[in-house]
Amino acid sequence: VTGVQTCALPIWEMYYDKLAGNQYRITLKLYRDCGPGNANNTGFDATATIAVYDGAGAFNSVHSLPYPGEHTMEVELESPCLQAPPTICATWAEYVKVITLPPNATGYVVSYQRCCRTPTTTNLATGMLQGLTCTVRVPPAADGPNSSPRFAALPAIALCMGQDMVVDHAATDPDGDQLVYDLVTPYAGGTGNDPMPTAPAPPYPSVVWAPGYSGAYPMDGAPGLAIDPTTGALTVHPTLLGSFAVAVRVQEFRNGQLLSAVIRDLRFDVVACDAFISAVVVPQPPEDLCTGTTVVMENGSV
Repeated sequence: VTGVQTCALPIWEMYYDKLAGNQYRITLKLYRDCGPGNANNTGFDATATIAVYDGAGAFNSVHSLPYPGEHTMEVELESPCLQAPPTICATWAEYVKVITLPPNATGYVVSYQRCCRTPTTTNLATGMLQGLTCTVRVPPAADGPNSSPRFAALPAIALCMGQDMVVDHAATDPDGDQLVYDLVTPYAGGTGNDPMPTAPAPPYPSVVWAPGYSGAYPMDGAPGLAIDPTTGALTVHPTLLGSFAVAVRVQEFRNGQLLSAVIRDLRFDVVACDAFISAVVVPQPPEDLCTGTTVVMENGSV
């Protein structure tokens, strides 16, 4: 993808696994909009470039992660009575690479950047193209070996207007560390002129919100979007149709010390959902009509 085409990636996250020796498996999970909202029919990139810096910001290395193929996501709304419009569609791909990170005193930062977010995103400032940054921290050697947390379930891609919605964003941690969840402001990254840059050293800029929105209040709702800090359950009653950028962070603590954090950068589409509700009593067969004072009723409701 070149020029100022918008990126068709509504969701992204990155995590790592500590392997034998000094090796780490880096996983970059990306989700692609395959519905009509992806007007350019933008596909996944053939490679994804990640950059590695030490904890002081010194450059370490660059790695290319090959495109592995995509998988189709099922649109689940956490309710058997609701159905999202058929225009909602998403696929996902996992870019994976094993890299070597020798022990050091400052740890490492692994980052990926891409542009651009859909310019019609409701809660972002208009008139500008905003990119994204996926980044994760490997703690210093003194903190011991560590694998970062990762979100357990595929994310929801659609929320129903005017409905109480609950979305599971629980994560697991291979080391059994304590996990704490919150909402944060997503990172920006990449530009229309350089949509696939090699990520620079941190810190990374935040997206620019539209008036009235923030990391703590990223979408319209009554009640608004909230996350349980212990379970990772997102709750919201959406009150405005549109697309909303949201970032869920899970931090891992060991003996009270922060080791790492993983951010799932999301785009929630609030849509008008169809209700599958039918109240039906199964008709009696003719031979059972007028045959006494007892009537057996069979519930055929959905």
